Amino acid sequence: MYAAYPSLLLILFLGDCANCLKVNLPIMSKETLSQTGQSFRKFALGTSSQIDKRSKSYMDLAKGLGTTAALVASLSFPANAVSGGGLDFANLDITGQDFSGNSYKGKDFTQVIAKGTSFKKSNLQGCRFYKAFLVNADFSGADLRGASLEDTSMDGAVLKDANAAGAYFSKSLLDAASLENADFTDAQIPDKTLLLVCERDDVTGNTRDSLMCP
Repeated sequence: MYAAYPSLLLILFLGDCANCLKVNLPIMSKETLSQTGQSFRKFALGTSSQIDKRSKSYMDLAKGLGTTAALVASLSFPANAVSGGGLDFANLDITGQDFSGNSYKGKDFTQVIAKGTSFKKSNLQGCRFYKAFLVNADFSGADLRGASLEDTSMDGAVLKDANAAGAYFSKSLLDAASLENADFTDAQIPDKTLLLVCERDDVTGNTRDSLMCP
């Protein structure tokens, strides 16, 4: 209780032990010291009580803010939630939502659940989709340059007309429904996966050239 008042603690100690001291105190008599200690004790108790009340108020406020922050973090934000802001979408469920035609450049979609979500013609440059669930997601005409789509689930995903130059993929790229007319210039694709991608019927013309298929 008195940790914040080391000087008062010393005086209170001396006041309480005034009767047991065997030395003559040059400044105060034992009675005066004892009375002084009692006065300071009352002061300290009153001050401590005020601090305790303020601390309790601050703690209640902090708990309230913590609860609000947790609630906000648990929400699944719609596409327009990031307009003009810096919100990311890591670990959120955005299933079936419309993210088309907007800019999400550099956003974090790590482990997002985006089943059937539309990203058509959106700017997704440098976005991180690591281990994202992108089953039936639509990336038609999207700008995926430099994006990370490694270890994702891409069953039925559509990358038709997408610009995926310099993007990062894993073997799940093989599960995409359409790669038609997509640009994979300088994209990072595992060698074994690349060979199988080049065998797809929809990998022709410019798409095949961008993959440098043999």
